[in-house]
Amino acid sequence: MILQNRRFLALWSGNALSLVGTAGVRLAYPLLALALFDSPELAGWVAFAATIPTLILQVPAGLLADTVNRRLLMLAAQAVGLAATTAVLLASVLDLRGLAVILVVAAVLEGSAFVVFGIAEVGAVRDVVDERERTVAFSFLEAEQPIGILAGRAVGGALFDLSRWAPFLFNAFSYVFCLLTLAVMPRKLFDPRPSSPSAPGVRRFWRRMGEGLVWMWRIPYLRLTAIVTGFTNMLFQCVILMILVIGTREGRPAWTVGAILAAAGVGGILGSLAAPRLERRFSPRALFLGCVWVWTVLLAMIAVSTHTVVLVVAWAGVGAVGTVVAVTLTVNRARAVPDSALGRIVSAASVITDGAVPIGAVLGGYLLASAGAETTAWILLAAMLAAALVCTRLLRPAPVDSRSQLSPSR
Repeated sequence: MILQNRRFLALWSGNALSLVGTAGVRLAYPLLALALFDSPELAGWVAFAATIPTLILQVPAGLLADTVNRRLLMLAAQAVGLAATTAVLLASVLDLRGLAVILVVAAVLEGSAFVVFGIAEVGAVRDVVDERERTVAFSFLEAEQPIGILAGRAVGGALFDLSRWAPFLFNAFSYVFCLLTLAVMPRKLFDPRPSSPSAPGVRRFWRRMGEGLVWMWRIPYLRLTAIVTGFTNMLFQCVILMILVIGTREGRPAWTVGAILAAAGVGGILGSLAAPRLERRFSPRALFLGCVWVWTVLLAMIAVSTHTVVLVVAWAGVGAVGTVVAVTLTVNRARAVPDSALGRIVSAASVITDGAVPIGAVLGGYLLASAGAETTAWILLAAMLAAALVCTRLLRPAPVDSRSQLSPSR
């Protein structure tokens, strides 16, 4: 039973609380920028700073996760995140000049720590969980995100109403808790697995980084699902920024905005519970297609009305569907590759799926500033409909070979 695996539960609970803090400050960063400057463009750039590491660090992080001790790597990532959020906390409390610059730099550092930790954690789950329990373990792993979103955005919004620096104080506490859970775990358990010999030095470094991208690109199912997921993530980042702008300009309390965005966490938890059953019942192709079409319906709801209740229901659905997508894609990737290459495969897919998020942050800021929230909502719906139609036409069945070896040149 996965609930009897103390090492997994320690790993999971430590990062779950850390994600609560991270989700809170991910809300607080653009809210602070909007409160200080009333600029959707600036809020978009702050969100860009927090998410750009997902584009540039995924593959290097995957290589590190495959070659160094994963526990030490996760400890280092959390320490960097703690230092960054502490800097914002002190700057906010002391009302230092240049707060905007500090926000951008800290957002980049926290985003980098988030990427490195997330990639290493996928491999760490395989270090502490047997093969027969990994589908359930990955469902728990995906549930970290909705739990963090649910609690973090609600708490972050409420704390922001109390004080602009309060979300960052809570985030610092969550980092400390995660560091403590990792510190007590055995170091040797997370040593990297041996892989096949390859070229030495710098050439080996770059060749191994590219292997994950080449391997993923050779398989039509993995390639198209990564592209479509990246595109939808870009659209959802625009929706998040649109909700923040609507809330700020209409004078809604920050806790209300946080509650709307936290609804994705509620949906995500439900999605993580349903994902194993759906993954067993439907083919990966049918499940992914169904999820994309449900997303389209949910964006139609947002385009029709931005009433709080409508936003809560629609955003909860987005979170539920997103978790189902994440679970089925993670399970299929884990089945297809050896442990020594898993980090590179996960990071290669994340270059596309998560790397589109910073693009969405900047695009959403300028789109909202030029077209307004109502027009932006309809533009996003049209884009999602186009993605659903393309996916329906082009998506092929998932690969069934679970004994594949990392040999992209074949």
